[in-house]
Amino acid sequence: MRLHTLFAGVLVIVGCDFEDSSGPVGGALTVSGRVVDFKTGAPLDGATSVTTSGLVPAPKVITEGSDFTITQVPENSAFQVLAAAPPTHRATFSSTVEVTRSDLDGIMTPVVSEALLAQLSAAFAVTPTAAKGVLFVRLTDPATGQPKAGIPASSLVINGAMPARFLDANLAAAPGATASSASGWAVFFEVPAGTAAFTQSATATYTLDMATSAINAGVVTIADARVANGGLVLPTNVSFATTVYPIFANRGCVACHSGGGVGMELGGLKLDSSPNAAYKELLLEKPNTRVQLGNPEASTVLRYPSKEEPPDRHPNITFASAVDPDYLKILVWIREGARDN
Repeated sequence: MRLHTLFAGVLVIVGCDFEDSSGPVGGALTVSGRVVDFKTGAPLDGATSVTTSGLVPAPKVITEGSDFTITQVPENSAFQVLAAAPPTHRATFSSTVEVTRSDLDGIMTPVVSEALLAQLSAAFAVTPTAAKGVLFVRLTDPATGQPKAGIPASSLVINGAMPARFLDANLAAAPGATASSASGWAVFFEVPAGTAAFTQSATATYTLDMATSAINAGVVTIADARVANGGLVLPTNVSFATTVYPIFANRGCVACHSGGGVGMELGGLKLDSSPNAAYKELLLEKPNTRVQLGNPEASTVLRYPSKEEPPDRHPNITFASAVDPDYLKILVWIREGARDN
C-alpha cells in the first residue's frame, strides 16, 4: 500500500451532486487508507471506526484494524474522513480528501491521542469543554508545500475560537510561542461546532487558504492552510461570458446542471447551453435567490457549492474556501452588479 498524507494542501471538489438514494452520481470510486497516530504516524493497533463527512448518500466503509476502504465515492468529489479509536484516541476529522476520476489508495488519516490532548491542555492551561471542538491547522508555503514558520498568532483568527497556540518542531506544546515554528502547526481550542474558516481583514498581511472544515462537539479537526505573503487581491471588471461562465464547465458543474443531469432535475438549473441562457437562469428564473445583489455571499450560486454543517441539499463542495479563485471571480462579478457582460 502506497502511503500518502492528507496534509497536502487545500483540496476542492469539482462536481455538483444532489442526494440520490440510487447511489452516487457520476461514477463510483474507491478510497483506501490507514488510520495513524497524529504525532508518530504509526498505524493504530486494534479496531478503528471510520465514517465520512460531505458525501450524500453516505458511501460504504469497511475497516480491518487500522486499514479502511471506502466504496461508492462519486467522481469529482471532496470529503473529510472521521476516524476514531476509543479509548486511546479522540474522534478526528481529516483534512479534505479529493477524488477526481481515479481510485485513491494509501491515504494516511491521523487521529489525535487522548494523551496528547491532555498534555496540550495542561501546557496551554486550557480546559476544553464537551460542547466545542479542537482544530489543528498546519500552515504551509503554497509554493513548496512545506511547513511555514514565523506566522504570528495575530494573523490567525477563527471566529469564536480561543487564540492560536503553537506546537514546536517536535509537535510538543510551545506555550510561550507567538508565531508558528518549523512544524507549522497551530492549535485552536473551544471552536464552535459547525464549520471553521479563517477570518481575513482588509488590512491582512497574509492570505490564508484553508478548506472550510467540519467542527463537531468534543471532536478534533485537522486542516491545512496555505499561507501566502500579502493580503488577498481581488479580481476586477469581471466578465460573465469570458470569466464566470467557463467556471461551470471547468469545475464540472455542467455535468449535473445539464438537460439530463440531476442538477437540472432536482435543482432546476441548466448551465450547459450558452452564456446568455445561463445568465437568464441565474438572474431571471429565480430573482434574488441564485444571485443576490444586496448580499452576494448569500447567493445560492456561491452558497450551495460551499461547505456547510449541516449540509444543505447541494452537499458536495465546489469551492473549498472563500478564497478559491473561482469563488472570488463569481463574488466580485455579483458585487459589480452581476452584469450580462
